[in-house]
Amino acid sequence: MPMDSELKNVLAIQAELGATDTGNKSIHEMRSCYSCKDERLAGSSIQMEYIKDLTSSEGVPLRQYRPFGLGDGLQAGLIYIHGGGWVMGGFASHDKVCRQLADVCRCLVIAIDYRLAPEHPFPAAPQDVISSTSWIAENAKEMGIDPKRLGIAGDSAGGSLTAVACLANRNQLTFPFCCQVLIYPSTDNSPEGKKRSSRVEQALTPPMSANAMQQMIDCYLPDERSSCDWRASPLLASDHSSLPPALIITGGYDPLRDEGIAYAHRLALAGVDVLHRHFAGQIHGFIELGGALSAVNEAMQTIAFWFTHCQRSS
Repeated sequence: MPMDSELKNVLAIQAELGATDTGNKSIHEMRSCYSCKDERLAGSSIQMEYIKDLTSSEGVPLRQYRPFGLGDGLQAGLIYIHGGGWVMGGFASHDKVCRQLADVCRCLVIAIDYRLAPEHPFPAAPQDVISSTSWIAENAKEMGIDPKRLGIAGDSAGGSLTAVACLANRNQLTFPFCCQVLIYPSTDNSPEGKKRSSRVEQALTPPMSANAMQQMIDCYLPDERSSCDWRASPLLASDHSSLPPALIITGGYDPLRDEGIAYAHRLALAGVDVLHRHFAGQIHGFIELGGALSAVNEAMQTIAFWFTHCQRSS
């Protein structure tokens, strides 16, 4: 399938911002380019009833979004973990994504601002996410969330960390998420994973070239042996059974396409309820481009459908 026709304008703007080939940039420059795209491509900012900043017991910053019109009583909740290659992103980069999710899913959204590499390499990010999700679940009612209707979602590196949080939660036998949503997740950063066809075929496809991806991974995993740890490569976990129902979103022009598909297959083989939605004409990072791509609304509606379906089934 050809690349989505709407992407022509997106790629032109990204080129203007210097964000189409980040492989020759420093991490500081990557972060600067990443923050610039929001103003031009992310779309309008949906108004919320309130946005509240919180801190977990481990000192991890959290941000709660409540859309207008939810009514009284405990509400469904969705934890969101941002992408950015473990080196970029935060509350600002995914603010509009969180607002749109809160609005379309009719729920409270809790964003996690985990520590970034290279200042805080692996395993800082999974440690923050695992501890924060546990804290959110333990304090759900105090935050106005029904713990039985608490899901978790994330994109790219955040999709990887979402998968990790679900595995850790299952291993610790603490609390059940009603669902997981993995948006073009990174699931295999091992030496073998880097050889997957999509990583090779899409090595020069913007906005994430093979060089840029490797630079991010080198910052996050300075010890290559860590790449085979399930917290860095959740596809390599020894057991994928008894995990929350999963929606996995992939893009045809994404270097992470094949490992997302592989994770969907692995979960299904382990008996997990899986919905795989493939956007054949899309690039990596498209969920953040709601002001330029109609596919973003379709993806958001799919997430809302899955979230609602899983609440009813839990």
